[in-house]
Amino acid sequence: MKKSFGQLLVLLTLSPFLVQCATQDEVRTLSYQLRAVNKKLEDMQSNTVGDIQKKQANSSGQLTEMQQEILALKGELEATAMSNRQLQEQNKDLESSIQGMVSKKSSETDTKITQLNEQLKQQQDSVASLHEARAQEAERKAHAAAEAAEAAKLKAKTAATPQGAAVILADQKKLVKGKTTTPVKPETAVTQTPTPAPASTAKVKPTTTATVAPPVPLPAKVTEAEPASTPAPAAKKEAEPVAATEPGDEVFKQAQKKFEAGDYHNAYENYESYLDKHGSGANAVQARYMMGESLYQQKEYDQAILQYQKIISTQPKHAKTPAALLKQAMAFEQLSDKDTAKIIYQKIISSYGSSPEAAQAKSKLGSL
Repeated sequence: MKKSFGQLLVLLTLSPFLVQCATQDEVRTLSYQLRAVNKKLEDMQSNTVGDIQKKQANSSGQLTEMQQEILALKGELEATAMSNRQLQEQNKDLESSIQGMVSKKSSETDTKITQLNEQLKQQQDSVASLHEARAQEAERKAHAAAEAAEAAKLKAKTAATPQGAAVILADQKKLVKGKTTTPVKPETAVTQTPTPAPASTAKVKPTTTATVAPPVPLPAKVTEAEPASTPAPAAKKEAEPVAATEPGDEVFKQAQKKFEAGDYHNAYENYESYLDKHGSGANAVQARYMMGESLYQQKEYDQAILQYQKIISTQPKHAKTPAALLKQAMAFEQLSDKDTAKIIYQKIISSYGSSPEAAQAKSKLGSL
């Protein structure tokens, strides 16, 4: 292409010199060649330059698209960075809020545990005070019963002895005959009686001074005592009580029958009577437990709790202790004190895990 263009230029430069010597045919040939060259140049301009321009346009379009994509990617990266920063801030807020909630819950739990411990301590103190009061009351009743029994025994013994009969006869003679205006002292009355030895009169002195007045309005005892000439063993036979085990068992059986019949009030009284007289008997713990059951059936849950507590505190290794704990927890549950009930159920599970009461405690815990 360059070679023909160069030849054309040479011809054009030499054409002035060759005009005169060149023929007309040669001139036509040269013009044809010039036209061909011009056409080729036009074709080159129309084809090659157009292609190059199209390619440049395409390249510029691709560059524009790439720039747009790069800008879009930058925007996405900025949005991602922004969302990451927001997420980090949210995470910090969540972490701080979670820590605040945990600390708040922990403080609330500690406060609740402290309150429960205080309630438990108060209940234990009240139970202990009530237990002490009941123990003092039982001791007072036992002391009063012992004094009454001793007084009855002394009265029966005095009425049955011959010395007592002699004293009463001497007083009656003094009052009937009226020979003396001053009352006869117990010592003179004793000397008038046919006592076998002075030592016996010395023993009778404190007895007569304490018991001369009461037998006077009872002539039946006097008539029984006058012919009495039997020795002291006869009096022992009159004052000797029946064996303690038999009436205790009978009272316990009566209490059981009343409980089974639904007479819980009288059953409680029978169980209490059994414990007052036979507190160390074989059925003492069972009687205490049934006292709690009687109160529980009467919906006196607070009093039932105290009875169960006496078994728990005094007989921790007894076979009835798990049952007492279970019923105590159930009583607290009836009083709407579910927190204390849960504590007792957990204690049953931890201390008596293999007992039937532990299985019941697990079931109760699941339902709370």
